[in-house]
Amino acid sequence: MTSAVQLDRHPDPTLPDTLIVTLGGELDYTNTTPLHHQVLGLLEGDYRHLVLDVGGLTFCDSTGIRIFLALRTLITDRGGLIVLSDLSPQLRRVFEMTGLAQHFTLRPSRADALVLLRTSSAPS
Repeated sequence: MTSAVQLDRHPDPTLPDTLIVTLGGELDYTNTTPLHHQVLGLLEGDYRHLVLDVGGLTFCDSTGIRIFLALRTLITDRGGLIVLSDLSPQLRRVFEMTGLAQHFTLRPSRADALVLLRTSSAPS
């Protein structure tokens, strides 16, 4: 049985409407439901955007991908943006081969994701 995936929250005072979460470990059918509930609980605030730093994931199966899709739907329904950062080469390849890369904003690092959100949230 896979151990629980690790989830860490990283607040950024310059982006109060953005939830930043780092995931680590193995994300599979044994732990996606608890993870989904944890992230939904965190999103109960006034968060419009979500950054998922997945650089610490050592494995992600199709149920993990489904969680990303469910979170994407929730965030886009709020008019926000979900950004996945730090994808391993293997996970990036899965997103590209399945066409999911077209439905997510992917950035090489959490810092790049935050720059994108700061720029897109800046007044015109």
